[in-house]
Parts: sequence; structure tokens; C-alpha cells
Amino acid sequence: MEDKFKVWTTVGSAGTLDHTDLAKVSLHQSVVQLGVELLPPPPVAHNAATAGLFSAAVPTQQAVVRYNVTPVDGMFPSVTPAFAWALRLRYRGRVTARWIEVDLATGTETQLVQFDSNAFPASQSFQVQAAFTAFRPVDFVKKAYYVEATLVAPLLIVGHPAAISILKLSAEPPIVS
Repeated sequence: MEDKFKVWTTVGSAGTLDHTDLAKVSLHQSVVQLGVELLPPPPVAHNAATAGLFSAAVPTQQAVVRYNVTPVDGMFPSVTPAFAWALRLRYRGRVTARWIEVDLATGTETQLVQFDSNAFPASQSFQVQAAFTAFRPVDFVKKAYYVEATLVAPLLIVGHPAAISILKLSAEPPIVS
């Protein structure tokens, strides 16, 4: 199999939740979703006005989901010139995610990649976006890895709730603009 197809993947519903967040989310097929849609999304032309109306009056809630990252044969090379790490999500709403490295000897946690949905245009439907960082070797002998994702949504949801469907980690040639 070509290296470009050697990608670590998981679905949103496969993550581990804190005990306090269990009642906040729902799992349906591949999706983990924060809250339940009470009203259908407003028409596109009214999204900004509706969002402003509810964001000022309704507090937000959040749920944290963690995903164990395991080695995929050939995906985590020790030396790869001119590559970048990509953390790619299929998501909806407000989502952040961090790829974390944990040192076995010290317990020190180091953030490798940070994803923030605020960096991309908002959408009521699922979208796929990625965050990139400079390539560096990973070491599954001396370290462990996980992705921590946070879903954020108002307590009263107008439109579709924040959700994650798919997460992917891959070593890719950097995007050249």
C-alpha cells in the first residue's frame, strides 16, 4: 500500500468521554454530537442575526472527547523530509482538537497540532478541514499519543448541534500556496 494511504483514522463516536460529559452528548453511527437539535436551522440569510440573538442570552456548554492514537504501519516514519502533520476533521459547529504527545518517563504532555473550527467559515452542515504543523518524528516506544477534541454549543440549540464524524492524522506534503 502506498504511504499516502497509511493514515490513522477514527470516527467521532469511538472516543472516550469524561463521566460528567456523558449525558451531554449523543452517539449515532459515526457521529458524537453535543446536545439535541430543538429547532431546525434558520434560513442562511438569518443565521448571523439569529446567532447574535441567542449567543448573548444563552450560555454555552462543552464536552471533551479523547481518542487514543495508535501506530499505523508506515504512517509514522522516523525520518520524512518535507512533510507536515495534518489533523483533519469532518465536523459541524464549534470544535477544537489537539494532538498530544505524552512522555512515558516524565508524563510531560506536548501539543503537536491544534485545530480550531473558528479558523474556517461557519457552516450548518458537516465540513472537512485540517490543521497542519511541521513534521517531527513520533516515538511509540518512549511516548503515547492522543487527540483531545472539545465540542462547544449553546445550551439551547437553534440549528444543528456541534458534532464530529471523523478524525484523521497523516504525514503529508505541506500545502504550497
